[in-house]
Amino acid sequence: MTTREQHEQQARENLALHELLLRQERHLDWAATALAYSALHYIDACLLPRDPRDHAARNSLIRQTPALRPVWANYRFLLEKSRDARYECYDPTPGEVQRFRRQHYDPIVTLVLQLLRART
Repeated sequence: MTTREQHEQQARENLALHELLLRQERHLDWAATALAYSALHYIDACLLPRDPRDHAARNSLIRQTPALRPVWANYRFLLEKSRDARYECYDPTPGEVQRFRRQHYDPIVTLVLQLLRART
């Protein structure tokens, strides 16, 4: 099983990639994808000891976890944009990627970090 620390480290690394790509204004489809997967790892850290092995299981757990329900729509939005980028050749603008972070990613991380701090 992946540990909380491993999930948090992966989330930080995905965010660092997102920031690098956004600064370079290159491969913004992957910047959006890295942002979604950073959120995924923060959420997985929060879901422990439950350890979803796929998106369907994770999505179900998020919807079933009262503390995470407030960010379900934000998480779903990020995943949809990531999927659009990977499969539909969606290439967001720098402004869109910044908005994704501000409006959808940041609320997820704020809530998850509060929940994780409350556990320690």
